[in-house]
Amino acid sequence: MRVLKPRAVSWAGALAGLVLLSLLAACGAATPSSGAAPNKTAVAASFASVVLKHMPIGTAQLTWTPQDHTLTVKVSMQGLVPGTSHPAHIHKGSCQHAGPVVYPLPMLRADEHGQASITAIFKGETQGIPVSGWYINVHNGPTAITADQMQSISCGDISNPAGASAKSRQQVSVVLGEDVAPNQAVKGQAQLRLAERTLTIHVSVSGLAPDSSHDFQLHAGSCSNMGQLLYHLPPLKANARGEADASVTVKGIRSIPSSGWYLVLYQTSGASPEANSDIIACGDVVPAV
Repeated sequence: MRVLKPRAVSWAGALAGLVLLSLLAACGAATPSSGAAPNKTAVAASFASVVLKHMPIGTAQLTWTPQDHTLTVKVSMQGLVPGTSHPAHIHKGSCQHAGPVVYPLPMLRADEHGQASITAIFKGETQGIPVSGWYINVHNGPTAITADQMQSISCGDISNPAGASAKSRQQVSVVLGEDVAPNQAVKGQAQLRLAERTLTIHVSVSGLAPDSSHDFQLHAGSCSNMGQLLYHLPPLKANARGEADASVTVKGIRSIPSSGWYLVLYQTSGASPEANSDIIACGDVVPAV
């Protein structure tokens, strides 16, 4: 590394320099830092986008073995409110046409990242997995006493296209996603713009209950691996058509990270903590290339 040696300065030159600095100070001039304009912090504008989709989501695997007439059900979920508990069932009918419970599943208990998984084994299922007519849903919880707690927050129809057979092993995969219940089929998008340490978020969503209000937050992490709250944004308010369109700002933001931010929208209605804070939509923040 090259080291520059200071040159000798005469007493007269030093005195002249001090006089010049004094004059500049008297005139109110500032000495700018390297590469920056006086009295301003140089922050380049940044952009990002978000696709908001229904949450929570998950998958289920159903396996039936003819030798012992055993039905094994494995469910994995993400996008649940961290630390909450949710009843789940296999029902007769479909997500569009609800029916009675066929098999109650173990309680889904979300960890600190909003993830949960269960495995259940049922004996004595002699008919195997039906071609159609079953579905799985996850409820608000934590119990199934009130209407708010019973509300379905994720659902998936069970389809066995190979057909039920009493002689062969059957395996079916189910996607758990949006439902017909209020606020459970939300879609939307958001655009983020950062300029001079002010982050502007313009968000547009549909599928909300008419005239409803919803908590809106920016978090660290991702929709699949949820993390801590960064900013509690102003609530989103739906119009009579169940649509919301708003712009909100956050001051003091230096940059949009390349990954590790997500936006989340909550239901904020009902008597139970899960109903009050059920996540109904989520989207990872993706910076513009």
